[in-house]
Amino acid sequence: MKQHPRAHQPYFRAKLFGASLIIIGVALISFTFLINPNQPDLFFIKLAFAIIIIGAFMMLLITEESVPRRISDAQIEGNLVFVKKMTKELKLLGNAIFLPKSPVLSEERVYIPAEKTTGASLPYIDNQMVLNLKTNGEVLGLSVPPAGLMLLKEIETEGSFHDSDLETIEEKLQTFVGMNILKTVTLKKEGNGWKLELEHQQPCCADTDTPTCNQYPCAACSAVLTAITQASKEKIQILETTHNGNKTIFQLKIGGVP
Repeated sequence: MKQHPRAHQPYFRAKLFGASLIIIGVALISFTFLINPNQPDLFFIKLAFAIIIIGAFMMLLITEESVPRRISDAQIEGNLVFVKKMTKELKLLGNAIFLPKSPVLSEERVYIPAEKTTGASLPYIDNQMVLNLKTNGEVLGLSVPPAGLMLLKEIETEGSFHDSDLETIEEKLQTFVGMNILKTVTLKKEGNGWKLELEHQQPCCADTDTPTCNQYPCAACSAVLTAITQASKEKIQILETTHNGNKTIFQLKIGGVP
């Protein structure tokens, strides 16, 4: 899949159009004074100022970040910290598996198994299940909502990811770039799996805590992974996570998770 430029995003296009209107307005004023410097046409001057104001409005208001930073921060400080403590106390070692909506799940979930294995069958998981237990009380896994679910719901005012698929999802994911949540997003097939690369505006909270990123990614990363889950309508397992500066790189298995 090719990387789509930020210019494809509605917010960037609005900003570009606003700048164009300002240039047109300034040019119209200059042209009006050039034709008749002693008695310029007031109608054209008023029209030019109106165009400039509209352009400034589009640049400064419409193109503001649509998702306040506090939403992401609240998710990181709330869900992330809680789940991190839970996985530590329960000694869960497995990487996250993102589950799509289903007849028994009204929204996407993250399942964190006790063992770090791939290919193991998942238990029955519904809206009520949080802890997956053996008959002897041993914990086999934890099922929780993704950290970025609320963030994704805000982003989906631009359009649902449920209507996409793996062939078109990368273009739709550029919404995260257009809203200044991430700097870049790329998703591509790599061998038998998929590689997701996210570049953050600043180092994400998981940079110094790779296990947490493997098991319960931060709000921005989680929102992207949940969006891919919605588009693919498949279970997605995190195989490995690496960091390079502001970039977080996920090796994923999409589908084929029993």
